[in-house]
Order: sequence, then C-alpha cells, then structure tokens
Amino acid sequence: MRYLMLVLSTPDAPVDPVGVPTIETWVRDTYETGRAIIGDRLRPPADAVGVQVRSGEVVVTDGPFTETKEVIAGFDILEAPDLDEAIKIAAAHPMAYVGAIELRPFWPLDLDGDATAPEAEAGAH
Repeated sequence: MRYLMLVLSTPDAPVDPVGVPTIETWVRDTYETGRAIIGDRLRPPADAVGVQVRSGEVVVTDGPFTETKEVIAGFDILEAPDLDEAIKIAAAHPMAYVGAIELRPFWPLDLDGDATAPEAEAGAH
C-alpha cells in the first residue's frame, strides 16, 4: 500500500532533541530498500498559490492560505505493506523528532471499475 508522508515543521519543536538521525541516513535506509518512491522538500508557504474555479472563472490567490502554525515542509511517497510499517518508517525520519509527520494512505480512483471505495469495504464486513 502507498502512503503520502507529509513532513511538517512545527513551532513547538524541541530546541535540542536527543538521538535525531540524519536525513542522509533516513534517505539511504528508506529509498535504497524500496520503502519510499519519491520525495522532496517544498518551497515555503509564501511561494504557494491557490487555484479554484468559481462561476466558471479560475481564481488564483497567493499563499500562505491558512492561519496554521504547522507548515508542510516536504513529502515522501512510501510503499509499505501496512500502516504499522509506514509508522516505523515515519518514526525514523528526523522531522518526527523536531516537527511532525502525517501519514495518509492512498485512495485510488475507481476509473477502471476495479478499486473499491473504503466506505464500501467497511460496509461489507
């Protein structure tokens, strides 16, 4: 299963956390073993734009957009057999020590009629 791992910068990060692995170690251990597919840092919120279509017109707004203190600083796409393994991978990331990590399982579109929506799966049990 694939998971989107959002890497968050948080304002309440510890000043001198203990035992933080290096990002180089995490990248080596995760990407070289095939447990991650792609990832990158993201530009700051001030460089973002929002895109909406309202009444048939494209509306573009400059960022930042929300009054949140957490900032999405980067992302990785993980390949893990289950959530427990994805959590282990995320917990080894340096930002788990000085920021936060959010994991989101992929929810494939049912364009070919072969993917089952989570609601249908839950109702079937």
